[in-house]
Amino acid sequence: MDTDHGDDYITLDIIMSNDYTSYSKDLETNKTPQNSLQRDVDQAAKIGMAHKEIQRLKDEVEVKEKEQNKSDSVDLQKAKEHNQRLNEEILALRNRVRSLDSEKKMLGEEVKRLKGEIPESQENEQVGNHSLGKSVGAEETVQLSSTDYIDCMQIDFMQ
Repeated sequence: MDTDHGDDYITLDIIMSNDYTSYSKDLETNKTPQNSLQRDVDQAAKIGMAHKEIQRLKDEVEVKEKEQNKSDSVDLQKAKEHNQRLNEEILALRNRVRSLDSEKKMLGEEVKRLKGEIPESQENEQVGNHSLGKSVGAEETVQLSSTDYIDCMQIDFMQ
């Protein structure tokens, strides 16, 4: 019966060997899904960290954009105020130019009127035997032209 028991041992060894091989294959097969699962967990963690970093950067960009927009609107408001002041100055200068043009026109008309009066005055003086002159010395008399007389009148008029 020893042989019968020996065969039982061999059969048991074969069964155990087959079971071990099967068990080893199962372990290896099970390791692959476990490794895959671990890799998936690691990748999910990396993706989560990357998502958090992206969100942080996005928030940072939004804050900088808001600051830039605020700065731009302050600059725009300052530029608008500056333009308003310049427009007011331009308007004041235009009004001053109009005023000076009007005054120039009035003075030009006055000069024309006075030029017209000079010949009449000279005729009246010639009739009365008077001359436009200025005594410079005992022997010398300087004759003034009608334009010299107008220049003198303008100086008197301006004062």
